[in-house]
Amino acid sequence: MPKVTGTYPHTLDMESARGKMREALDDLLESFEMKDVERNEDGNTTTFKGVSRGVNTGGSIEISESDVKVVIQLPFSGLAFKGRVQKAIDKRVPPFLG
Repeated sequence: MPKVTGTYPHTLDMESARGKMREALDDLLESFEMKDVERNEDGNTTTFKGVSRGVNTGGSIEISESDVKVVIQLPFSGLAFKGRVQKAIDKRVPPFLG
């Protein structure tokens, strides 16, 4: 599966970073028009999966002390959208960390 990734620095404490990433994930999922979303939080990692515009998609957000790594896994049928997904992540995640 092709992956789209982004790593973004932050200076938040871990609890604040987790809260902000919940908000960022809500924003991303809304922008992707994702339906039937399943989320799983395990410590500093949140995984999710759902259907975006008819395509099964999933990913994760991993929070460390100094940065946040976002990974979106696209099926091969979604490869044409890789650039759009990268732009969406780059646009929507950093504002939550500022």
